[in-house]
Amino acid sequence: MAGLTGHQKITKGLSQMLLEGERKVKVDTQEAALEAAIAGEDKVREIIDTTESSLREGKDNRNWTFAMRQAVDSDVRRNGNTITVRAGWLQDKKGYFLVQNDGGSVNGTTITPMNALMEGHTEMLKTLTRWGLKTK
Repeated sequence: MAGLTGHQKITKGLSQMLLEGERKVKVDTQEAALEAAIAGEDKVREIIDTTESSLREGKDNRNWTFAMRQAVDSDVRRNGNTITVRAGWLQDKKGYFLVQNDGGSVNGTTITPMNALMEGHTEMLKTLTRWGLKTK
């Protein structure tokens, strides 16, 4: 009986350790996702702040009214074992934000793309990779 009781205690202890480890992984994953979201937001804002204007020669950023910069936000959502992290203009997405990001034409002026969303995405992937997480 002592052998069986000892085995049960060991099994219970291992199960408890696995549960504790699983909880820690979930917390770490959530923390990594939040850090990635913030990194993505920061990178998008940095690109807006440092990409030369296509509309006014000599202007060293894309801030005019600051609406585009202020509208940058992020979102972290969990669905089962999958966490989705997004950053960019999620709530307030004006058409001119996308023209500034992707390039195009405004009143005959060609807008050079700043690619802020792609840079933000790359920054999020770097953050998640540093945490050792798999990304799609």
